[in-house]
Amino acid sequence: MSRIRALIVDDHPIFLEGLKTVLSLRDPDIDIVGTALNGQEALERDEELNPDVVLVDIKMPVMDGVTLTRRLLARRKTVKIIMLTTFDDRELIQDALEAGAIGYLLKGSKAETVIDAIKYVNRDNVILSGDLARKLSSSESISSDTRDDQDMVEQELSARELQILRLVSEGKTNPEIGRILGISDKTVRNYISRIYDILNVHTRTQAAIWAVKNLENAR
Repeated sequence: MSRIRALIVDDHPIFLEGLKTVLSLRDPDIDIVGTALNGQEALERDEELNPDVVLVDIKMPVMDGVTLTRRLLARRKTVKIIMLTTFDDRELIQDALEAGAIGYLLKGSKAETVIDAIKYVNRDNVILSGDLARKLSSSESISSDTRDDQDMVEQELSARELQILRLVSEGKTNPEIGRILGISDKTVRNYISRIYDILNVHTRTQAAIWAVKNLENAR
């Protein structure tokens, strides 16, 4: 199996080099192909290196992580982006995920957690720590109209579809969902297609974000 090519983007050189060294030493399946100190430099490095996964700090000079995420995905839809930052603000998490990041970790995470996240998102899974998921699902700023819309959507989803949607939000793949529920991959795909239609989303990431924001308190 080929190694996962990763690019690290952070405006703190000591953290950047430290993370590069740790990841390079801890797991032979991950190849740190380059680093960048800001979003603009990262765009140039990405064009040169074509990494599979990019670890991005959210607040940087020249170009921030959210803007970088949008620019990278506009160029290469297959690149997987993980935010690795000190900021756990609800709005920043939401902005990053809506821009297309499929992972959000805090810099206090263990090296093993970061390694697992790189491998996890490389398989098209979404990763968001439990604490951040709960913060994102906070309903404090949700209007009554939005709650009504949420209730209507949940009523349209069958019990099985809600079950599958929760598993999607946990990063489970279609084969894993099929094994857990005792159904075929094709059946899982059919359910997910209907879930997309009901939620009016187009990707697994968007569906997972919706579930994290709206279903946490219903579990």
